[in-house]
Amino acid sequence: MTIPSLAEIEEKLSHENLDDWLKLWAIEQGPAKPAALALMAAVVPGAPDAGLRVLDLCCGPGDASRAIQARFPGATVDGVDRDTFLASLCKAVNRRRGIPGRVLVRNLEQDDWLADFAGPYDVVVVTNALHWFQLARVKALLDQVWSALRPGGLFLFMEPVSPDPALAAGYAAWHATQPPQHQWQDWLNFWTRINTLLGYDHIAQLGPRDNDRLGDSLTALNWVNLAKAAGFAPIDILLRDPEKLVAAAFRPAAGS
Repeated sequence: MTIPSLAEIEEKLSHENLDDWLKLWAIEQGPAKPAALALMAAVVPGAPDAGLRVLDLCCGPGDASRAIQARFPGATVDGVDRDTFLASLCKAVNRRRGIPGRVLVRNLEQDDWLADFAGPYDVVVVTNALHWFQLARVKALLDQVWSALRPGGLFLFMEPVSPDPALAAGYAAWHATQPPQHQWQDWLNFWTRINTLLGYDHIAQLGPRDNDRLGDSLTALNWVNLAKAAGFAPIDILLRDPEKLVAAAFRPAAGS
């Protein structure tokens, strides 16, 4: 099995319809995500001409940070992801749209992942990614996000959640009546197309899932408390739907 280099992946994408890839990603992510991203972008403070600096953590194709950049056309957007294909797709789309910034492949399990990024940032955003890590690593990442933000900077995050155990039975019964936000076939279609383009099993190359990862084990308040323990304040829950939490947390301004 020959794994293509980053340059080879970028060359392959140069012959692809990027909009088709973004459509496939949007389908894979589910119908509820666009509204959540619009909400996250809407709460970012500042005038539309503000030259914000944004860091998209575990950026994937970059849909979260581009939602913010659409409100702030002068924003500089950096992205980081361990997945070579997703980072390359993000880089290609941002380049085509003339969005300044860097997209780098880095492993967020390593403490030096932030070394090549020039903070501080006005906004750090992460969507559906922190739950792939173990709890201790999430705590470390939240500390690093706090350090990467300027005083008064904003951290936006979206993660899957579960109800409090005391409410779990009734919640599960209600949840079963709700339309699903994700379909297995949509996930398979996206990732199978990646395998076809790259010529190897890209999914397998990412390695097995960590059984100790957080998954959807935390409640909304658990996530709020993790952010609070990292020093964020104030913190607000923007959205809690059947599957996920969307929250905003500020690094306190200097002197506060």
